[in-house]
Parts: sequence; C-alpha cells; structure tokens
Amino acid sequence: MDRRVQKSRQAIRDAFVALMKEKDFDHITVQDITERANVSRKTFYLHFLDKYDLLDRVMEDAIRDMDEFGQCVSELDWVPATEQCFQYLADRYDFFGTMLTQAGAPYFRRRYVESCKASFTREIRRVVGRDPLPEEDAILQFVVNAYVGTVEWWLQEGMPYPPRVMADRIGRMLESVYTQLPSLAEKPASPRETSQVRPA
Repeated sequence: MDRRVQKSRQAIRDAFVALMKEKDFDHITVQDITERANVSRKTFYLHFLDKYDLLDRVMEDAIRDMDEFGQCVSELDWVPATEQCFQYLADRYDFFGTMLTQAGAPYFRRRYVESCKASFTREIRRVVGRDPLPEEDAILQFVVNAYVGTVEWWLQEGMPYPPRVMADRIGRMLESVYTQLPSLAEKPASPRETSQVRPA
C-alpha cells in the first residue's frame, strides 16, 4: 500500500477514535471526521463507504490484532500472560479506554466479550480435554464477566495500578479457578440422588 494512502487511512481512524471520546457515535458525522483528520471527504470515501463501515473496520481490526496477540501469550503461565494482556491494553489505552466505556460502541464490547470467551474456552479445553465440563456455560459466564468487568473498571479509572500489579492479583485468581476445573469434571449428584429414603 502506498505510504500516503496508509497515512491518510490511519489519520481517519485516529480522528474517529478521538471523536468517540467526545461524543456518541450517532452524533459523529463524516464532516467531523474529515475535519479532525485534515483530509477531504473524497479521501474519506476512497477508504470507507460511510462512518458505519469505518466503525466496523476499526473494531474488526482491533479484535483480530488482539486475538493474534492472545495466541502469542497463550503458552505463558497465568501471571505473565495476564501482565502481557494488561500491558497490551495500556499501550492502546486511548482506543480501549474509549471503546470499552459508555462513550464507546456497545457492539465493540460484545465482540470483546466474545473474544475473551473464546480464549478462556480454549484454556478450559487445554486443562480438562475435549469433553465439556458440567455447566461449563455457567463457569465461562463467571470467568469472562469477572475479567471483562475488571478490565473496564481499570480503564475507566485511568489504570490506577500498573499491569504488573493487576497480573499478580487477577492472574493468580484466574490460575486458581482453572486449577480447580478438573475437580468439576464429575457432575455432582442431584438432590434426589443424595436424599435419604425415610423409614416406613
């Protein structure tokens, strides 16, 4: 890709993310974006169909890059892997701090949750094998929402603790949860099965 073309596209994306900090997506216009990026409307439409196309591409590129990064750190132990993940978010604070807050796009949060769920599911398979755990969906809901909620809080509060500290706390808790997974492989007996028969 021509460097000038690449520079224009990046300027449009950067301007869009900056505007998302200031106003809701519905109130952002193509004119707002081109003025902030210092490009013409013609240049904008050479790259994107409209602002919705721009939003879709920005989100999908971010999720793809994050998924690729997740694959790279998946072989690490929980604490160093979690530190790498929080550092990844910190290095891209302007983007994730916008897109995962109320000022961002709700659709991006859903895609982020789906990405985290896929990563945690792969880790379950690695720990307990191919067969699903009993009530695995409930376990995933707990882990994913706890992690995503913590990430959102951390970003909204301006990253009050460094990635190393977050990893030491959150990574160790995640490790503890996953260490217990093999013990959950056997489905617990139902109340009917454990109740004693009353004597006649």
